[in-house]
Amino acid sequence: MLADVLRRRTISFRNSRQKDAATYLEKRLHRKNSDVIGFKMPYLSLIEHPDARDAFKTFGYRIIRLSRENLLDQYISYKLATINGAWRSDRGSMTVNCFTAEPADVEEAFKRWTEWNLELSRMVETLPNLHVTYEELVDGPGVSRSLEFLNLRQVSLHSPFRRQRSGTQSEIIKNYAQLKEHFARTEWVSHFVG
Repeated sequence: MLADVLRRRTISFRNSRQKDAATYLEKRLHRKNSDVIGFKMPYLSLIEHPDARDAFKTFGYRIIRLSRENLLDQYISYKLATINGAWRSDRGSMTVNCFTAEPADVEEAFKRWTEWNLELSRMVETLPNLHVTYEELVDGPGVSRSLEFLNLRQVSLHSPFRRQRSGTQSEIIKNYAQLKEHFARTEWVSHFVG
């Protein structure tokens, strides 16, 4: 899944039958009649298609790395999406709003996401890149910083998506107190904010 392009008619790299990422980008994206073209590429897709990094460099792409500040919030979003089968707010609904979390499962996710964020940072360190957090995009200067980095004029942007989760960490995770205690003396303690 290389492209999740603004125009939904675009065929993903995986389904495009193109031999490499550079050919795909040139034939599928660069020929679109648009001044700006953007797409998302999840970390695992970049691992699956390592030639994409070279294509990004060749084409002079600017990379915006998106991550979450709070890994427990990321875990909650991931778990609720998995339980409900609702990965986007316009597809499916959140009928299950709370769950019990296994400490080992949470710790494994924290370690994995931290490792992925560090590895992604290393992978794009020689490319023009900006790190923005989800929290900055939703509640802070993330949109403004991103537009500035991309040399685009400042405009007000509105998303068709809505936040899927409601409730605090302790309202959603049934065993929150136990989980918080489990992580009390770890590097992850700051992610437990109630």
